[in-house]
Amino acid sequence: MAEIIVPILTPFKGNKIDKEILKEHASSLLKAGVDRIFVNGTTGMGPALSREEKETTLRAVMEVTEKVIFQIGGLNMDDVKYLAKLAKDLSVKTVASYAPYYFTGLPRWLIIKYFKEICEIHDEVYLYNYPSAVGKDVDAETVSEIGCIKGVKDTNDSINHSLQYKKIPNMKVFNGADTLVMTAISTGLDGTVSAAANFVPDVLVNIRERVLKADIGSAMRLQFMVDELVSTAKGFGYIPSIYVLTKELMGYDVGEPRPVLFPLNESQSMELLNKTREIFEKYSWSKK
Repeated sequence: MAEIIVPILTPFKGNKIDKEILKEHASSLLKAGVDRIFVNGTTGMGPALSREEKETTLRAVMEVTEKVIFQIGGLNMDDVKYLAKLAKDLSVKTVASYAPYYFTGLPRWLIIKYFKEICEIHDEVYLYNYPSAVGKDVDAETVSEIGCIKGVKDTNDSINHSLQYKKIPNMKVFNGADTLVMTAISTGLDGTVSAAANFVPDVLVNIRERVLKADIGSAMRLQFMVDELVSTAKGFGYIPSIYVLTKELMGYDVGEPRPVLFPLNESQSMELLNKTREIFEKYSWSKK
């Protein structure tokens, strides 16, 4: 069955990670039907976390579940290797990494070497492919050349791009676009990694259930609802909005993002929530 993986947000209180909130949120998401927790992804502000903070989030979530993908990418190779070794020592099944970013024009051999060095430390390495953020596309041909990648999270609006990785034998492939949850499940990918699962995990679980029952029409309607929720949230800044929506829809405090991703002010939060309620009413959806 296709997996629903959540790139969990990182809750801050007073500029420090609140481990108890993080554990509560992880537990709640799993109870709602999410299959695995993606730690320190984009939604979790991974690029803005120190090595020590990345370790803190991992250890906190591991107190709740072993169903973890630990994102370790960064520009300090010593830190990347330290986190890969930490994951292995803690028996974390899967680590993931985006390609080296910021530095433009990196040749393919350098990207290949980066991932091969991670594979020398950990047995199950996933590529986190995010071309629009990283500035480069680690495509299926490059993954084949790397040779040791076991899975791909492809944050890409092209489902065909994600499908290309499935040509590699035994490759696990997950699309990372909120707008392609239904498509990822129905086209035979291994699942979805969706930031929206932080605040509407029940909707994503329903999409999967309806696809499996071949009720494509109702699954598509729920996907359209998710699309509108995400589009509305992006108008205020997607990651800061996720904190507001999660608190409102999941029913508990999840702290705040940390600058440079400044939290929404009260007026922005109210406007976002009012628009969200209108979307739920439009689609006749209510939290169970």
